[in-house]
Amino acid sequence: MKPAHRDGSSTSTLRKDYKRTYRLYGIALTALLLFSYFIHGYRTVLPTPLSDAQARDRHDFAGYHAYNEYLTHFTAPHSANTRENGVMRDFIASVAYGFQAEATKRGLTMDVVGNDTTEIAVQQDWFVPNEHWFVRSRNVMVRLHGQTVKEDALLVNAHYDSVPSSNGVTDNGMGVSVALELIRYFIDHPPRNTIIFLFNNFEEGGLIGAKAFANHPWYSTVKLFINLEGAGAGGRAIMFRSSNLNAVQKIARSSAALKHASPLGNDMFRFRLLKSDTDFSVFTGHGIPGVDIAFYSPRSHYHTVRDDLAHTSPHSVQYMGQIVLKAMEDIANSDDLLETSHEQELYYYYDLLGRVMFAYSFTTAQFIHALALVLVPLVSIFLFMRKEKARHQSLGSLLKEKACLTVQGLLASIAAFIFALVFLAIASLMMVKINPSMTYGDIYGAALYIFAAVLFGIQLSQIVLPQKMKQNLVSTDAIWYGNIGLWWLSVVVAAISASFKIATFYVFIHIFVFNALAFFAHLLLPQTFKWRSAIIFVIQMTVPFILLLELVYLIMDALRHATADGTPEIAIYMLMGVLIIFIALPLLPWIYVAGNHRQATAGTGVAFIFLFTICTALQPFNGDYSPNKLIFKQEYNAGDSLATVIISTATGLYSILKQSLSTQELNSVDCSIFNKYLTRCTYQTDLLPMYGSNSTLNEFVLSDIQKTCDELNCVSSGYFTSKNSLMCRIHFEPAANEHPIEHIWVKGMEYRHDNISSIITYVNEYEEPVTFAIEYPKNKPLETRFSCFYDEWIHQEVPAFTTLRDALPENAVFAIRGQGLALVHYKNVTL
Repeated sequence: MKPAHRDGSSTSTLRKDYKRTYRLYGIALTALLLFSYFIHGYRTVLPTPLSDAQARDRHDFAGYHAYNEYLTHFTAPHSANTRENGVMRDFIASVAYGFQAEATKRGLTMDVVGNDTTEIAVQQDWFVPNEHWFVRSRNVMVRLHGQTVKEDALLVNAHYDSVPSSNGVTDNGMGVSVALELIRYFIDHPPRNTIIFLFNNFEEGGLIGAKAFANHPWYSTVKLFINLEGAGAGGRAIMFRSSNLNAVQKIARSSAALKHASPLGNDMFRFRLLKSDTDFSVFTGHGIPGVDIAFYSPRSHYHTVRDDLAHTSPHSVQYMGQIVLKAMEDIANSDDLLETSHEQELYYYYDLLGRVMFAYSFTTAQFIHALALVLVPLVSIFLFMRKEKARHQSLGSLLKEKACLTVQGLLASIAAFIFALVFLAIASLMMVKINPSMTYGDIYGAALYIFAAVLFGIQLSQIVLPQKMKQNLVSTDAIWYGNIGLWWLSVVVAAISASFKIATFYVFIHIFVFNALAFFAHLLLPQTFKWRSAIIFVIQMTVPFILLLELVYLIMDALRHATADGTPEIAIYMLMGVLIIFIALPLLPWIYVAGNHRQATAGTGVAFIFLFTICTALQPFNGDYSPNKLIFKQEYNAGDSLATVIISTATGLYSILKQSLSTQELNSVDCSIFNKYLTRCTYQTDLLPMYGSNSTLNEFVLSDIQKTCDELNCVSSGYFTSKNSLMCRIHFEPAANEHPIEHIWVKGMEYRHDNISSIITYVNEYEEPVTFAIEYPKNKPLETRFSCFYDEWIHQEVPAFTTLRDALPENAVFAIRGQGLALVHYKNVTL
């Protein structure tokens, strides 16, 4: 595998030399490109949905039934603060009561709570810091008692509310539909252990439903949970977070086809690369272990009107359903449900092209790491001695020689890594500056561009090495020794990083082992063997390439559209790029086989510049897969002639508004940087919220204000009602109030907390009185503002939203985070 020397070569020899170089680069890069295309298609295969009869025969999940009977009901936005939310609750409850009747007929015990009214008070900084929410639950709960006498239960959780801008088909109609179908299945196949199915409300307002359930008596019996979520629009579901090895191993060993899992989700949430959360955090925060299974692609449709039936299929329902069913069968019928640890366990879990799933403990991983770190050097020494026995060289002399070459090869490999990292950073920063959000619309072009930059950096790093070192690298196997040494160090890094609960580096052991196997083949296979290079290349690249490319694709799918939510685009480039570096570094020995370093470097540089030119001209948004997501919010002071609209996204906002607003609205536009990586624009409009305008009299009524005082403090009390909002706010004006509020009563619930800035209330019925009492220092008037949120818009309740939505170009779409499409301020009161 050593390239021929070129000094003094004839023209014909040089031609052959160049021909060999072009052929090797062409074959290797074409093979990787075609393999990438194959992997992309193979990994995304979805199962065929099963009919009732097929599912019954196979004891499997009936995807068609779940889709047709349950998911097709998700045809309108049903956020917590809408009438449609109550309709959805009633639908789920009616299905649950039907299941209860069927279970009773079969001699099973099933409990149903059709409208849980648990009341909770929680602090969360959703709209402003130090905000405190008082919420009455609308959860629907089903408990199917197991055949054992134990009350210990497996929890299956799915929230049923949507955001105001979405029908919520994937987020989270699919999870709800899967859970309902699972109840139906387990009535036919009674489990040994109890299963609780929670359909929680208000997840989209700060995980409120899960927090309410944590205060319910059933919660104390839960030993393990499975959370069903959606952060995309169909496609595959992934187990992207987990905290219990026992449960994950049951999923890995189950007969479910096309399992998909990665610890990357745990790591991305830990480092806040995803600007959202799930009920997983609530349950694990209360000490219950479990797993998070969610759809994640395309995230561009997440929380938008495109999260609808048209953008998903029964295949996706079948995908989630069959995975969860097989896992639940093993868990709910197991004898070791009580053995689940409540500690945040450390372990690895991942799949190989959806066909095989691995799950093993940190202890097992450390044993594998230690074994590989010892065995590979020992086997290498044995093979060195075998190969060099004709030279009658002593072991000490041989090891000294190989150690010297290994150090040179390792330095060359480290230089390649550093140069690749530098060029990755340069290429990323250049593109972020010149064509921001390019990854949003053309992530595959971005990946090719980054690969070219990385390969150029690796090529350049070898040119700048000292001449004597380059001669040794060309004439010996030093670059192979250094390559193995680099991956040996990477396994050490993986072992250390795992102690900090970072599991994504599981790929390093595979890269190390398969590069070592390729090196052993390099030493053992005869030089004259025709397929020698091909076999070595396949051994070296196949499994590591699959695992690394799976992670690259996962980052592409999960993060490319997250920039609209505030994820910095540079993070996407760097995460994707570092993995591409790990893909490219094993090519380093083949760079020396190919020879002609300078010409190859020049060619790679030309390819990099060409792709840079192409990528700078790519449009970041399109009307199909990657529309720009605009976050909408409106605020209005009741009685004013104009309202304020607030729009935010990552880039391109002003040009969109310029196309979509009236002249009067456009003249009032004011834009600024928001949350470091977003742009926020505001403008004034005369399109007022219906329920805040004069057309709806007595929408908000504040009554029975009373004030009592003692020597130190006063308490002001009263109640308010709202005709068309379940969710209202009492805000304490910080500029006017010198002393923090620390003691309040809401709906009869006494509550104390340092520095309460705002109160959010959520009730079950419209016009339901909300009582309040606020304690504050005597002789210090309390400035308060009473407001209500509105999230219904399909009947022109928020005309500013619908008018702008209809005027948007096809490459833009509205999204809402959480609740509060419009906020109307009704009363400013000095208490």
